[in-house]
Amino acid sequence: MVSKALGPVVLGAAVGAMALGVATATPAGAMSHGEMKEINIITSNSASCGNYPQFIGTELGIAADRGLTWNLMNSETTIPFVAFLDTKDAEFVMLDSAQVLQMANAKQPHSVVYEVYTFATEGVVVPADSPIKGLSQLRDVTIGLASDRDQITTIITMDSIGETLESMNIKTVVVGDSGPVMANALSSGQIDAFAGGSSDRGNIIAAGVPIRNITPPEVSANPANNWAMANARMEEGFAEPFLQSWAMSQHAGQIDTQAVQSICRKVVPEQWEVTEVGAKIVYDQVYTYQVPRGRLRGELRPWVWEGIQGPYIKTGEISEFIPADVFLDDRFLEEANNYETYDVVKYINAWKEANPDALNW
Repeated sequence: MVSKALGPVVLGAAVGAMALGVATATPAGAMSHGEMKEINIITSNSASCGNYPQFIGTELGIAADRGLTWNLMNSETTIPFVAFLDTKDAEFVMLDSAQVLQMANAKQPHSVVYEVYTFATEGVVVPADSPIKGLSQLRDVTIGLASDRDQITTIITMDSIGETLESMNIKTVVVGDSGPVMANALSSGQIDAFAGGSSDRGNIIAAGVPIRNITPPEVSANPANNWAMANARMEEGFAEPFLQSWAMSQHAGQIDTQAVQSICRKVVPEQWEVTEVGAKIVYDQVYTYQVPRGRLRGELRPWVWEGIQGPYIKTGEISEFIPADVFLDDRFLEEANNYETYDVVKYINAWKEANPDALNW
């Protein structure tokens, strides 16, 4: 067990955030767990197949069988996600590595309990026909951002070649994460490059603009979109069933990728207007971004967290080195992984039997 920093610092009020209200229905033969527990969660993108487990857990009934209903809160908010933990408006929020380190630097009493993305999806891309071939050519340009949080993505990416936004005379502007808007900004020349995640890139491609990723692989080799919760709520009993539901939902992608793609196509049809794009978004998540890189799903890697801090200290995002045990807590991981592979297979097979038409695409 790791020690925790105390002294909450509230970054903003989370009251009044919209919930998307994803309901779960308990399937026939489900185990009885007494009264259902409803929890609120905020993922990196509540409307994208890129985070496929957020739909799989509910559609397959995995969460309901563990006594849970989880509500997807709208991720399009200007309120820092960590503030929802401060106000208890969310039980779990998904934070990227920069947000986690900023949280720890501010000594907020929350911890990462599960690494969802073992390889960061964020990066900088340019149109496929752009004359820009690498980061060193991003001089006197404007980079569009999916959201404010992608500013640090751009800063860290440029730091990897020893440059800053100022030294390269780079301007940044938030263009949002609407596929047509992002695609138009790139194709019209309003922006020269774009910084965002894999779902954003998929939406740009779906809108008809081919792109090329110029982000060095080493920049992406860090934990992204990690589940964090309040330290004070770790004994309330909802963490184990939720994280087990999530681990099983992730595992479903590797057991039957097509079935998982079919579920995502049913839930988020707008990402499947170009079938190949929707399929690739899920495939990349299953086999690159969310693939386990340790013995356990969600396994915490303190050596990685401690190894990535240099650029954050250099750029002033955090004031000093922070030992990983200050903000990592692995107490739930063994139970999260306490299931059999065939348990997931049965959920998938039941869904396929009940939804034969959804598999034909």
